[in-house]
Amino acid sequence: MKKYFFLVLVPALIISGTSFAASVEEGGKIFHRYCAKCHAGDGAVSDYGRSLKPKPARDLRTNHLFIAPKELPIIIKYGVYGREMPNWESVLSDAEVKDVAAYVRTLNYAPDPKEGERLFRQKCFACHGAEGPAKKLYGAPDLDMSPLQAFDMGRVIRYGRHGTIMSPKEDILTNPEIADIVTY
Repeated sequence: MKKYFFLVLVPALIISGTSFAASVEEGGKIFHRYCAKCHAGDGAVSDYGRSLKPKPARDLRTNHLFIAPKELPIIIKYGVYGREMPNWESVLSDAEVKDVAAYVRTLNYAPDPKEGERLFRQKCFACHGAEGPAKKLYGAPDLDMSPLQAFDMGRVIRYGRHGTIMSPKEDILTNPEIADIVTY
């Protein structure tokens, strides 16, 4: 259903008209004015953002691992269903949405492979480890041999893999933890 939601909304951004270049500097100003309350100035999630219910705000420093560049303006403009991320279409112009998206793309997280190894052993090894007890039972693939790129692997960890036992981990692992695992 989410895929259909995005496909329906993409034309709304295209129809809106004029082509404009995004300004990272302007996007930063807008981000700090409207978004930092939940996502913190560096995108790492504020205390307030962590307290949101039903789910906390997401760490935006890892956005490149989960969100395609064309999805980001749509998320900013229309919000996220099931989360406290509001829609900004009545507050920001299309140009400002593009500016914020450009700024968010500059946010960065330096993954920690050692932490990724620890998390992998704790959360993933049972199915994906060479000697993982569930490996034979479920046929989970060896991730060392995976053809998936980091973006795809991050999305599989976050959202699960349809038709398999791989369930979504977005409520178990934070975005930085997923980034650490993917880097490992």
